[in-house]
Formats: sequence, C-alpha cells, structure tokens
Amino acid sequence: MPSSKDRQRIEVPLHFYEQLARIAETEDRTITSVLNQLLFQALSNYQPTWIPSKHLSRFNVHAQHILSLAREEALVLQHGFIGTEHLLLGLLREQEGLAALALEKLGVALDPVRAAVEKRIARGAGSVQEEIDYVPRVRKVLSLALDEAERQGRAYVRTEHILLGIVRDGGGVAADILDTFGVLGKVRAQIFELLG
Repeated sequence: MPSSKDRQRIEVPLHFYEQLARIAETEDRTITSVLNQLLFQALSNYQPTWIPSKHLSRFNVHAQHILSLAREEALVLQHGFIGTEHLLLGLLREQEGLAALALEKLGVALDPVRAAVEKRIARGAGSVQEEIDYVPRVRKVLSLALDEAERQGRAYVRTEHILLGIVRDGGGVAADILDTFGVLGKVRAQIFELLG
C-alpha cells in the first residue's frame, strides 16, 4: 500500500459518495473499504476498449473498409449508432475478406441478414447526424478482434478477426442473427478450415 505522501485524492460525484456512504453504514464498514472492494471487482472484470485513434492503424485495408461499410449501413437504416449488426452487414458487403467467404460457405447472405436486422431493429425515424459512434459492445468486439489477431501472430486485424470477435463475444444482435441462422457455433471452425 502506498504511503500517505504517495496517495492522491480523487473527487467523486456527490451521488456516488452518498451511495458509498449508505453501503458502508449498512455493512458497518468504512467508505474506503467499500470503494476498494468495488474497484477491485470492477478492475478484475475490466476488458480493454477499442479506441479508434489508437487502434485503427492495426486494421488492414479490408478491415478498415468494413468499419466504413458498417457506418454506411447504420446511416442507411437511420440508426444513430454503429452496432454489431452493422458490423455483420459490413462483413457481408466486403467481398475481399475471408469473413465474407466463410459466411458465404455457411449459407449466410447479405439480403436475408439485412432483413433480419430490420426485423429486429426497425429503421430509425428521421435523419441521423453524420457523427455516429460505436456502441460499447462493438468496441468490445473490436478489442476481441485485436486479441484474435495477436493470438494468430498477425500484425494486422483482418476481416476474419472481426467476425471471430463477434462470435467470441457471443452477445448482441449480430451474434443473435448468426445463431438464428444456425451458424454461430460453426464460424470459428469454418474460418480455420479456410485458413488451412
């Protein structure tokens, strides 16, 4: 534990402090012990977040193109966010990547997936601003894509790594759609078969 001269004060919003004080009083503990426990639990479950300005250079041309296509899909559907469903549509539109080939071999095509997305998440109402951001689950999927690339000893994230990130996360609209199509559990094997 750092000495008192090494410690620094941090400011927390009043509503957080009040919640911590209530918990501490209920459990007959100090606020510091409650805060330490909560931070320890949060940090042990922490997963790095994909940060475009920091990690985009690690994505090859095709993977970067998928991100652009996902953004286009979100704008066409008038969604004010980029979700995993938009990534999946981008993967299917990008014809040069291994992910599109794997999905094709599994019988997953663009039009049925687009219809499934529109059924799950209706088109937005009205225009969408040009500046739209990734939802937290997409950032997690893209972090997992970076991890998949590193596990395979690749210098760059490729399209199949994004697809593997969607599958590994296992949540979100894209994974649900792949599961509905009966291929979620087959994607990884298909990709590694294509990789030889």
